[in-house]
Amino acid sequence: MAILLTEQPTADGLYSAYLPVKFVATETANNPAYLEFELKTQAGASIPNVPKYRALNVGNTFTFDASNYLKSILNVFTTQGYSTTAIEHLDDLYGKYEVEVTDPINSLTALTSNEFYAFANIDGLRYSNDQTANDGINRKGMLYGSELFGGSFAPKYKGAYDRCVVFAQSPQISIVTYNADKPNQYTTPLQFATINISSWTNRLISVPLNQSFILANATIFGGGIFLKFGGFRVQHSSLGQMYYYVEDRCNVQEFMFINRYGVKENIKFESYNYESVKASSESYLVGGYTHTGNTNYFNTSANNVKVNQSIVEDYEVRGNFFTSKHKGELQDFVASPLQWVVDNGELRPINVLDGSFKLVEKSRGVDFNFKYRFAQTKPSFK
Repeated sequence: MAILLTEQPTADGLYSAYLPVKFVATETANNPAYLEFELKTQAGASIPNVPKYRALNVGNTFTFDASNYLKSILNVFTTQGYSTTAIEHLDDLYGKYEVEVTDPINSLTALTSNEFYAFANIDGLRYSNDQTANDGINRKGMLYGSELFGGSFAPKYKGAYDRCVVFAQSPQISIVTYNADKPNQYTTPLQFATINISSWTNRLISVPLNQSFILANATIFGGGIFLKFGGFRVQHSSLGQMYYYVEDRCNVQEFMFINRYGVKENIKFESYNYESVKASSESYLVGGYTHTGNTNYFNTSANNVKVNQSIVEDYEVRGNFFTSKHKGELQDFVASPLQWVVDNGELRPINVLDGSFKLVEKSRGVDFNFKYRFAQTKPSFK
């Protein structure tokens, strides 16, 4: 085979889609006008709607930068993360790729590159090698918005759609339950349990952490059955830990959104329910006149009929307070291209309105306000 890859990503290395992911090939035997590069999944399958790239011959060198392709794929969001009942493997569309190089002019068979991981930008880090990539992943590995602090994430209030996304670098996720609603490192544990993730070693997975999933899938140390518990702690050996608190507040709403990783994440807000309705329309007179012979008479039963009517309902969340550690999570939420609110256990799509939110950082933390509307589900005409 005359095709040779002289530059490519390191095997199983981790790379940013926001920096060049570079491939350089040569083909010395036939000196073709171009080579074709195709980005594929780690299984060697073509990715729908991702075209091949034709790299022109420049001094018998053919160069392909996969970063734009990767960015477009990371912006294609799937239904991954919806389920509250199953561990989901995310590598198929999110994580590991390879590139196939072909000389179609001379019908030369393809050469396949190393397999490599590619990710969106993490916490503002732009990484191009294993060391800095792992630093970014480990600092925010469970994807709940807070930087690691002393090995722990900031606490999170329990929700129906709680999940953690991890590289399965150990065979289990450890669970510690407590009687207390808001446990900390000094609280007496109730039970110790584990969720087995050994089948997904060295893969990127999304694991439900709602109470129903834990009860159904976690194994208690020493046997026995789960006792009724309040708060709990989740820990992954490589990625830190997080406490989950019992909700003891009123008027709490749970939202879901696509975070900067392209993975669904949930967040809760406490607020009074502010709702505003604005209606506007035009009108015209129906049946204003009747006539008998050549005489017109005004019809006193004529009606004004509305046309071009629009009704806008806005909802507002005011005055939520978060510690400064949650600022990145809040920015992810308001900037997300897809957002939902949990309404009676169902996900309803919403739009967080442009320019209607503010992050006010004070010495004690972040005050957060925003407005949203339910997404329109049917067309309107005007």
